[in-house]
Amino acid sequence: MLLLFHPSGRAERAARHHRPLDPDDLLAEHNLRPALESTGWHLAEYEDAAGHFLARAERRD
Repeated sequence: MLLLFHPSGRAERAARHHRPLDPDDLLAEHNLRPALESTGWHLAEYEDAAGHFLARAERRD
């Protein structure tokens, strides 16, 4: 299992750094999912909420 976690979401971190939310961000679901799939992982859970970021991936057999 692979867990990626941060105690704030992507939008909150972007605002903190005075920048817009970047659609090219690797942690955006539409970018992260294929990146993980190409290395043998399946994105099983994805939460990009104001209070946290969580991505959980499982190894594909």
